[in-house]
Amino acid sequence: MLHEMLVEAIDYIVPLTELLGAAVVTWGSLHGLLLLLQRGWGLLNKQVPQTSLRDIRIAIGEKMALGLDFFLAGDIIGTIVVPSKDTLLILGGIVVIRTVMAYFLAKEIEKKAAE
Repeated sequence: MLHEMLVEAIDYIVPLTELLGAAVVTWGSLHGLLLLLQRGWGLLNKQVPQTSLRDIRIAIGEKMALGLDFFLAGDIIGTIVVPSKDTLLILGGIVVIRTVMAYFLAKEIEKKAAE
């Protein structure tokens, strides 16, 4: 009985968690696009850009990493209840992507701080 309730709850929790991840990635993309447009508008008006391309990349990357955390959480929750080879492979792929992104994002932030 408890297992069935848990499986039923997870049927709602996992898609909600993944939806939050998609929302964060979309928010990051839109925020990055807005920063890029502001930078382009400033260049058209012959002004010194307020935001560097590196800053824009960092802003997008941070939000993408956060979004991937939500996807990872959803996959972990789903894998706990119904573990299969396919879900474990997907989970492993997301962990690898997230780790690589976090590593390079940290490098970018270190470079920016050193300037």
